[in-house]
Amino acid sequence: MSARPQPAAHLVHRNVRLLSWFNFCGDFRLYGPIMVIYFAQVTGSYTAAASLLAVKMLSSAAFEVPTGVLSDRLGRRGTMIAGAVVMVAAHLGYAAAPGYGLLLAAVVLEGLATALWSGNNESLLYDTLLEAGREDEFPRHSGRVNSMFQLALALAAAVGGVVGGAWSLRGVVVLSVVPQVLCVFIAWRIREPRVHGPLGSTVLVHLGSALRGIRGNPVLRRMTLVSALRYSSESAAQLSPVFVAGLWPLWALGLWRTFGHAVAFAGFRVSGWVIGRLGAARTLLSGELFDTAANVVALVKPTVFSPVLLGSPAYGMSTIAQQTLLQREFTDRERATMGSLASLLGSVLYALVALGAGLVADRWGIVAALLTIQAVVLIALPLAWWVHTHASRRLLGA
Repeated sequence: MSARPQPAAHLVHRNVRLLSWFNFCGDFRLYGPIMVIYFAQVTGSYTAAASLLAVKMLSSAAFEVPTGVLSDRLGRRGTMIAGAVVMVAAHLGYAAAPGYGLLLAAVVLEGLATALWSGNNESLLYDTLLEAGREDEFPRHSGRVNSMFQLALALAAAVGGVVGGAWSLRGVVVLSVVPQVLCVFIAWRIREPRVHGPLGSTVLVHLGSALRGIRGNPVLRRMTLVSALRYSSESAAQLSPVFVAGLWPLWALGLWRTFGHAVAFAGFRVSGWVIGRLGAARTLLSGELFDTAANVVALVKPTVFSPVLLGSPAYGMSTIAQQTLLQREFTDRERATMGSLASLLGSVLYALVALGAGLVADRWGIVAALLTIQAVVLIALPLAWWVHTHASRRLLGA
């Protein structure tokens, strides 16, 4: 007979499996491809629909730091459950909204739920591995857990379009409530890792400690900036379909999105293997260099093949490498708060870059706007190079 697994090892298996299904259900939103269209149908205005998306982003940014402190002080599991319950309430608001008012309340609730999960869920995974003494396995497990986002997005985009065409837009939104309810049950079965416990300091003292920790750690300071710059570059996803529509027929845009999610899924799945051989810093630097080169080639000389290059072929590997480097530098006591501070900076930069790219697109065209976003990403490369050389020196010293 085989020996029974140790409690810590069993906790790793349980939490990783539940986190994977939580991520899948959380992003399996059938209305994803038609969200703006649905908002415009309910409100009667595309301007109102766009304002709702802006409020969702702003509310998520506003709640980032308070929810990070909440996670560090009250625990990962409770914060995760709270986010799932709030997300269900947001989706019920979407499904039942007769007009702008309820939709506005719903997007604020979704922003709150997103903030509750931001920083918290990655911290839960890292703390789970840390309790078992297996934190070196974070890239592999994080890659597999995060790959479920991409799988859910790809399937939801395909299924949602079919259901929306056969039924109604509101029907698609109503069906999307079901996976969010499943998230509540999944989160309830998560086990809190013992490595984390309630803190005795006040909220302001805790937040100040997290800020000083970031400021006083040169690696963490640079990685926080890299994380924010990489997140700001995702504003290109809102403009890329305009570029692709000039090269491919409209009916192929859905296939392009599905292809992008499939490539990202593969990148997340192999990220642990790649990081295990190259190291997190080298993987991040190589991935950013590859993505930047591919995007510039696609934009400078557009061809029918450009949409395949456009985007982030190495996105999954770079993201897990980035998360690995951040989690290694975060302190156990302020892990979620530090992650939320990084996310807040990323949201601010995202808004600024998106606004600037929109102005450039109006004046000089979509290609110039996408190249402007790539120029912002270039700022992250010397920072990533410094982290890479610092990691190399530390390994040589060891």
